[in-house]
Amino acid sequence: MEPNRPLPQVTRAIPPDELRELLEHPPRATLAFVHDGAVDAVPVLFHLGAGRHLFGVPKATGPLPAKAKLLIDDGPWHFDLRGVWMRGPVAPVDPPPGARDGLDWYELSPEKSVAWHYGRMRLQ
Repeated sequence: MEPNRPLPQVTRAIPPDELRELLEHPPRATLAFVHDGAVDAVPVLFHLGAGRHLFGVPKATGPLPAKAKLLIDDGPWHFDLRGVWMRGPVAPVDPPPGARDGLDWYELSPEKSVAWHYGRMRLQ
């Protein structure tokens, strides 16, 4: 090995576009945000429609802060683990067509997104 040559790194990162099927049919989604100085996390119903990242929260959750992080993930075993998180501002929106009652709907406009799939780990 050549001196001063960096060692190869293992990565599980993939482009978020490669997990579009997961975003179209999410088994679970969670929203994290800061509330009263502490991190809070709530399960949400996620809907990807026309490139918009919409999510519904129970009405009892109350108003959300201006920014949040949304996590969509899947996989029961290590090499099945895959997911996407996105961070950005949230704004109230009308429910998507066919939406379940009892939810307040929001749109997250991603400023940053990260995706991973442990089954696709590779050297970079």
